[in-house]
Amino acid sequence: MAHSEEQALRVNGRVVRQGDQEAQPELATAHDDRVRPLCMCQRDGVAMYIARIPDPDGGMRYVVKRMPDTGPLHAPQCASYVPPPGISGFGQLLGTAISEGPDGRTALRLGFPMDMLDWAAPTPTAMVDPSGSVQADPSRLTLRAVLHYLWHEAGLASWTPAMAGKRNWRVVSWHLRQAAQGMYLRSRPLTDRLFVPEPFQAERKAEITARRLAAWAPAQTSGAHGRKLMMLVGEVKAIEAARYGRQLVIKHLPDAPFMLDDRLHVRLTWRFAAELDLWQSDPDGHLIAISTFAVGRGGLATVEEISLVTVDRHWLPYETEADRMLVELAVEQRRRFTKSLRCNLTDGLPIASLTLTDTTVATAAFVLAEATQVPEAEDAAAAAGLDAWIWALGSPIPRLPDRSRVTATPDGADRGAVVYRRRQLRASL
Repeated sequence: MAHSEEQALRVNGRVVRQGDQEAQPELATAHDDRVRPLCMCQRDGVAMYIARIPDPDGGMRYVVKRMPDTGPLHAPQCASYVPPPGISGFGQLLGTAISEGPDGRTALRLGFPMDMLDWAAPTPTAMVDPSGSVQADPSRLTLRAVLHYLWHEAGLASWTPAMAGKRNWRVVSWHLRQAAQGMYLRSRPLTDRLFVPEPFQAERKAEITARRLAAWAPAQTSGAHGRKLMMLVGEVKAIEAARYGRQLVIKHLPDAPFMLDDRLHVRLTWRFAAELDLWQSDPDGHLIAISTFAVGRGGLATVEEISLVTVDRHWLPYETEADRMLVELAVEQRRRFTKSLRCNLTDGLPIASLTLTDTTVATAAFVLAEATQVPEAEDAAAAAGLDAWIWALGSPIPRLPDRSRVTATPDGADRGAVVYRRRQLRASL
């Protein structure tokens, strides 16, 4: 769950900052005493919890995280703020496919297998996201929904001007692995099955390969439920011809291609034609793959199911060229926002493109294919308690709403002039 190094917290009557090293003993004591810190973005505070997570240097660190279902209670300008579920894309999943516990453990219910019977043939026809053609089961996550949830919890769907130029695969992959901490598939940690490639360095090739082989080793043996499948999240470098069929080449894994059955490749290019086109037309963007894969006895990886998501040069997800244009405009204007993610929702259902969090009242920004969808978007924003900014394609893009100039004192009281008057903006239709 996203947090900010500058976030003001009240712990045992004392105000500390999330990123202050001096706060670690205070947080350790509160963790042992089961004391809930308060985020002071609101006058009365919003309850948080303390998690103990690994540090990059191998030690442990105490981090304050958002409590389940409390994201909309934070001030829009707070790093712990999350748009209401009806706007963020997670509405139908929270409490069913995603169960967040107050102890920091999150149970994920998957709509795809993570085991393969040894006698069963590979099932490449199962790779298509249910969300791409028929209504997905809201009680189980598709592959795309798992990627979106990881991206969201890693803080990669949120943007502040300070992030410009600071995201690369080293940063992205580290945050994805950190986000997976505390997520469980039944009673097993997701991290036991999730493989996110570390940045490749030629001079460290041997040790990087050794760590990969160790991570894949459990998938090469059979258990009570057959052979275990692994889950990959990585950046696509190429999808190209191989000696037999096709292979998926992942950046930072130059010596470990993932084999694709010919039938799987055909379905891949059909289902994800839009994502592949967007990737080709955006030379600075990235194509992210999430897949389940089997590891043969010889160490060769074979894709079982796969989903693709396009992200821009800032690693922010987008679905269409207009969606990318709005994200780029918000970045250029140094706005703060959270990108909505489709998760299990069908592709034809309009959702907010992003939520501006630097306005007095958070603003849901919609990019709509048709003017007839405007009332639906307005109703969705109103139901979530947000203002609405609407751009119906075919009409001029309206000006983004003004930023607020609201700052918060450590006790949560607002000060400063509010220059943004609450209103709804829409294109002239």
